[in-house]
Amino acid sequence: MILRAVIYARCSTEEESQKDALRKQVDEGRSCVRENGWILADIYVESRSGTTTKGRSEYNRLYEDLSSGRFDIIVIKSQDRLMRNTKDWYLFVDRLLTEQKKLYIYIERKFYTTDDALITGIKAILAEEYSRELSKKINNAHRNRQKQNGPVVLTSNTYGYRKMPDKSVVIIEEEAQIKRRMYELCAAGFGSRTISAILKKEGIAARNGKPFTDSAILRMIHNPLNKGTAVMNRLHYDFASKRVIKMPEDEQYVYENKVPPIVSEELWEAANREILRRAEIIQKEGTKGEKKRGRNRGRSRLSGKLFCGLCKSPYYRRTRRRYRDKAVIYEWKCKKYLETGRNDDAVKYPRPQIRGGELMDAEGCGNVHLDAEGCGNVHLDEERLYKLLREAGEKRYQPDREEIIGNMVNVLKNVLKEKDYQPELDRENRRKEKLQEQMEVLIEKLLDGIISDEIYQRKQHELERALAEVKDRVKELEQKRIKGCARKDRLVQIERTLKEGSAVEKAVSAEMLEEVEKIWIYPGHMEIVFSLSCITGRDNLDRETDGCKNTMKIEYGNLFDYKARKKEERDGIVEIMRADPKITAREIAGKLGISLSGANYRIRVLKKAGRIRFKGRGGKGEWEILA
Repeated sequence: MILRAVIYARCSTEEESQKDALRKQVDEGRSCVRENGWILADIYVESRSGTTTKGRSEYNRLYEDLSSGRFDIIVIKSQDRLMRNTKDWYLFVDRLLTEQKKLYIYIERKFYTTDDALITGIKAILAEEYSRELSKKINNAHRNRQKQNGPVVLTSNTYGYRKMPDKSVVIIEEEAQIKRRMYELCAAGFGSRTISAILKKEGIAARNGKPFTDSAILRMIHNPLNKGTAVMNRLHYDFASKRVIKMPEDEQYVYENKVPPIVSEELWEAANREILRRAEIIQKEGTKGEKKRGRNRGRSRLSGKLFCGLCKSPYYRRTRRRYRDKAVIYEWKCKKYLETGRNDDAVKYPRPQIRGGELMDAEGCGNVHLDAEGCGNVHLDEERLYKLLREAGEKRYQPDREEIIGNMVNVLKNVLKEKDYQPELDRENRRKEKLQEQMEVLIEKLLDGIISDEIYQRKQHELERALAEVKDRVKELEQKRIKGCARKDRLVQIERTLKEGSAVEKAVSAEMLEEVEKIWIYPGHMEIVFSLSCITGRDNLDRETDGCKNTMKIEYGNLFDYKARKKEERDGIVEIMRADPKITAREIAGKLGISLSGANYRIRVLKKAGRIRFKGRGGKGEWEILA
């Protein structure tokens, strides 16, 4: 039996000089696979360094593929290529052994075995300790360099600048002109999204060939490096928490005229003042319920309407592809989460508010909890969200489906009114027969010597052209007549589709969204706020009546809480096993409406969690509930 192997390669640093080492590592892995006579099934190349598996997409893909049947052997250079974290190493080995896969370390020319558990565990501890000490030394070296006004650190992706071999920094004039254009547009009153659209229209793109995003433009405009000022020790990587921490301002080092300026200090200040001014206007007018300036409502009906009830940030639409079938999934996520990550404490302690100059919590009390960066609110699956809104629209307006569908079908009947093509078709057929008779008479006259060959050829060509036109017209009329006959069946099909589908509900929810001013999202419910001007038809409402706005509350429980839904699902499997200890995985899959592999995966999770175990062997036995 020929074994299938995959290669995992990772560099130990993200510096550019290590890229050749990464390619060499892949070549060595390929040679190892060839020498052992294995089939190369896939290659996982990780260009990102790190002591943990967080953010390493290729490692995470490999970890997930361990549960599949795509390969038998994983080929690596050394143990520390996988990770330098003891916990992650043991998790990896546990899944490796559970799925009966093999790990081959080609630098040692041997397979990993359970006998190696002690020594590999010690290696993992030593690798983690090495990384910790290395992190301390690097952080200390960075801090001393920054404190002593050392050279500024620029990555190769710093737009507009290039670092030379002698550690000096020079301007890339072509990119600097684009940056100046951004600052000039911003100072003139244009928002970041508008600037992005202007640059895109002008054919200006980033280094990757894609248009500049509004967030990237804002980061550039805020960066003081563009006026020549370097801010050092602004961020610090904490090894223990594996997070990048923003340092307090009194611990940061600010050096003016550190690099050549791309824009003048006056232009930098003007652009950043305009950003601050626009933010204040949006915040001020937003509290009044008025239309905000500079807002791009986007293509979705929900754009500009969804807001986080915990931190008051807007929700943005994001896309991802489902792993199993690559289908596109649309989700709405809190802006604060997208920028700074998750903070589950935010669910317990909503963002403080300022009322009358005094800091208050969400309940109006003075004793507040100052929440950390991030937001712990739920992510909204767009399909489930629209389903909730359709149900809300049906509840609010109570539409008569039969009447609406009847009116729609009547409109379609008028638009697709059938035309009788038969009289015109009969007329063209009679014309075709007449032309054919004339052609027969013409032949007889030629044979009787009544007309010459020249006259015959000329008349014959004329009749042939006329006959071809008639035949084309007959064919066209026949097709229209066939289509006309099919319209009745099509109308019946449309009516059936309208009755069986959700087109009416979608139309009602779309109409409802026209009246919606805001939708506040909370972990277990949403609050829909309707605009009084839309409801009453008046635009000049007194803004002091905000407390009287029409609202609707929709409870959805754990619908958008992935972890809670998974817990409920696993609790359900435990209860199914409790009711029928001899039930099989296939029967569980049938009850839950999932695949057999999906049921087996959930059972494995419950086993690892110590909640169940199987008493018996050879597939015969029963389930025992442990917790």
